[in-house]
Amino acid sequence: MKKVVFVGSLLSVLLATVAYTYDIRHPNLRDAYGAAEQGIKHIHEAQQANKGVEFGGHAEKALDLLKQAQTELVEGDKYNDAHHR
Repeated sequence: MKKVVFVGSLLSVLLATVAYTYDIRHPNLRDAYGAAEQGIKHIHEAQQANKGVEFGGHAEKALDLLKQAQTELVEGDKYNDAHHR
């Protein structure tokens, strides 16, 4: 299970890195991306405040899903740009 979580986390970081290189143009998608970023920040802060207790793995799963959501927002914006110009 730990290997799956590690690989998933590694993939999420890679996808998030790709997302950071793209400037989202649609204002609503940009706001949603920022909200997901705030969620990621709050989860990290909760983990630090909890002195390393990982919330039964649920915090890591939430982080992965938020990063996946950011990737989908970028892809949605790219699709929008390609089909509405």
